[in-house]
Amino acid sequence: MRLNNKDAALLDRVIEAWEEQELLDAAKAKQLRASYQSDAGDYKTLTFYAFFAAISCALLAFGALVLDEKWIERMRSYFSFSEFTIGLLFAGLCVFLVWYIRKRKQKYLNAVWANESLSILLALSTCIAITYFGKALSQDSTGYYWLILAAGVLFAIEAFFVRSRLLWACMIAAIAGWWASFTYEQSEPFFWGMNMPVRLLLLSLVLLGIHYLISRRSWLEQFVSVNYFAVWIMFFTTAWGVSVFGNFDLDGWFTMRQSRVLGWAIGYTLILAGLLFYAIKAKDKSLRDMVLLFLILNLYTRYFEYLWDVTNKGIFFAIMALSFWLIGKQLEQIRKRLDKAADETV
Repeated sequence: MRLNNKDAALLDRVIEAWEEQELLDAAKAKQLRASYQSDAGDYKTLTFYAFFAAISCALLAFGALVLDEKWIERMRSYFSFSEFTIGLLFAGLCVFLVWYIRKRKQKYLNAVWANESLSILLALSTCIAITYFGKALSQDSTGYYWLILAAGVLFAIEAFFVRSRLLWACMIAAIAGWWASFTYEQSEPFFWGMNMPVRLLLLSLVLLGIHYLISRRSWLEQFVSVNYFAVWIMFFTTAWGVSVFGNFDLDGWFTMRQSRVLGWAIGYTLILAGLLFYAIKAKDKSLRDMVLLFLILNLYTRYFEYLWDVTNKGIFFAIMALSFWLIGKQLEQIRKRLDKAADETV
């Protein structure tokens, strides 16, 4: 059922109050929330794009002022601050932001994009604090991957305190960055006989297993959806990388015949087909859509790999244009059917 934004927000607050009073269990509350959806019209889309533009500009400003270190170094030289002091200042900013975001979310529960934009500032401040603490504690760059792991741990703690899905996604990205940098420094190009794509694929499998443990913990329920999407996308992306590079180092991959990774590509295609069958059977629409997206990516990857050198470039791109048009047309028809079905349920 479609509701306007005001009515949907009212129902959200009522269901949340019933949950707090233990009049509803978590499963029933989730079922009630799934029975309706907010239809905020064009304003919701405009709000998203406005905050997206604001966040982009904020990131550019933050990078211009802070990440190039010139602004911080000027402040250090002017006030005679040590690197440890700079780290403490940004750590204090992080504590303030955690307090402020918690307070703001209690007052403006439905201001999702505004609240998450503050979470981005919290994540950036955390990175700066960890960087300067790392500089203060060590004069060389060895062991930097432990700082990345520390960032991941702090992101998880901050995500829990401010209930931010964005910070949870940052935590997953930091874990992936730590694993990649740690294994790269220990042994490159192979670690335990695995190249980088295979190592990241192994990590994604571990995170998938952890996801199903997280989904059974009610106190982490808010992060289940973002964890689900982040881990599955990581799995599909790294598996796609394995289908392209196999388990070969980069120098060997450039000089070998493409047919040597054909088995990896076939294996990836079979995995996608199996997951598509499972998603349809389990009626998991999110997984089904992700599998279809990566099936299309897999198809175009194989197209580039095996037909780029043997096909006239004009014909090559003409076939691509036609295929994209057909995909777009099919997606538009699917969207119209879904909108019609949704209108009939009102």
